[in-house]
Amino acid sequence: LEDIKGIASSKSGKSCYTQEWLQTWLQTASEQQADYRGNISVTASGETCQAWSSQTPHRHTRTPGNYPSSGLDANYCRNPDGEPSAWCYTTNSGSRWEYCDVPTSSCSEPAPEYKCGTASVNQADYRGTIARTVSGKTCQAWSSQTPHSHDRTAANYPTAGLWSNYCRNPDGEPSAWCYTTDPSTSYEACDVPTCD
Repeated sequence: LEDIKGIASSKSGKSCYTQEWLQTWLQTASEQQADYRGNISVTASGETCQAWSSQTPHRHTRTPGNYPSSGLDANYCRNPDGEPSAWCYTTNSGSRWEYCDVPTSSCSEPAPEYKCGTASVNQADYRGTIARTVSGKTCQAWSSQTPHSHDRTAANYPTAGLWSNYCRNPDGEPSAWCYTTDPSTSYEACDVPTCD
């Protein structure tokens, strides 16, 4: 099998986000911490996480380029591929990967406000709360099929952060965008700042 991660102890839990709007997001993704964007970078056993962009000491395919909406920044614990909870490759050549001890309740580390999207991934990592297009139109909720029906839903794109009506880029468009509540305009780009 390609990219076998090895054996590790199982750990499940919920996301550390405390915002009320997150409660409406896909429950399965939250339980698996696919939406975790904190900065924990040590495994539950104390191993330092390997940077997602690094292939040393462990070669892998879980890269920011292959999983652009999974928040694979630096060496922070993430869950890009549906494991039971957040994890990382380790810098220990004898331990390929391990789960991380991301808090599951009464989080000690709140999620950061993401106010910009990275240009190199076309803002697929943006998790802020902008909900208006460049022309000022209000965004349609991703869970709504009115006035525009679509397949860009949290169920179809579980790591894309498709909650509420916030601008996102789940599908590789040039920048963050949203469907609009204007029946005559299906979708439009959003004015999301680009991170430095």
